[in-house]
Amino acid sequence: MKILFFGRLGDMVGRETHVEVPPETRTVADLRQLLAQLHPAASEDLSRPSLRACVNDLIVGENYVVADSETVEFFPPLSGG
Repeated sequence: MKILFFGRLGDMVGRETHVEVPPETRTVADLRQLLAQLHPAASEDLSRPSLRACVNDLIVGENYVVADSETVEFFPPLSGG
């Protein structure tokens, strides 16, 4: 599965990674846990509720079931003016 990271998280673990996702990793929440195990230094950032997951240009919730063929993007909180 292709994973993209933006902001501070991208600086910590890299902007793009490909992860072999085990069958029990089904949801965005599961994916966050897997990524935290793979990148312990980023586990605190990955667990923050303000970090949003986006799939197919849509922000998705923690219970969204992710397919292996999808790209998941993680965005930090954004501010605008």
